[in-house]
Amino acid sequence: MDKNSATNRAIQLIARLSIDKASQVFSKVLKTGARIELVDVTLSDIVEVTERVNKESREIVGAFVDLTGEIPFKFLLFVDVNDSLTLCDLMLRKEMGTMKEFDIYASSAVQEIANILACAIANVFSTDFQMPLRPSPPTVVRDYSGTIFEEYIVETAMESNEILMIESRFCVIKHSLSCDMFIMPCSGGEKLLQHITKKL
Repeated sequence: MDKNSATNRAIQLIARLSIDKASQVFSKVLKTGARIELVDVTLSDIVEVTERVNKESREIVGAFVDLTGEIPFKFLLFVDVNDSLTLCDLMLRKEMGTMKEFDIYASSAVQEIANILACAIANVFSTDFQMPLRPSPPTVVRDYSGTIFEEYIVETAMESNEILMIESRFCVIKHSLSCDMFIMPCSGGEKLLQHITKKL
């Protein structure tokens, strides 16, 4: 089997299973018509991704989660500040527009969503690929996208030239919340893909 083809299939499989699992849990938490759709998944050059994120210069809420295990990962969720208020209303079962400004409640909502997604991804690796991962408590930061992203990759970029980037869309009734997710192996990226491609 062509190595590039196998690698691509492995990446697509990781993303699809992770998003499907996360979507199921997300819907149960909100107790309403909700799902997370996979928009795109790529294994991208870190320098190129960093340049793109820096150009966006949008104010966001970022949630960091370390996934520890044999092959540790870093997980990052980006949510626009306004979308974080919508997520908070949904999590607290409030009328849309109740949250007017970013506060501890909105921060907690993003933290909980990041925890849900990270746990879902950890579950996929544990059950589907026999690679147990344990998520750390999320850390939430409000800043500009470029600033948060550079802080996120500073250590990992020393060991890897690529980042597994999953773009998703949160769909809730009439709301479409655009979120970005980044999943990056801290080390052993080749070992990870080799392990998964054997199962394809």
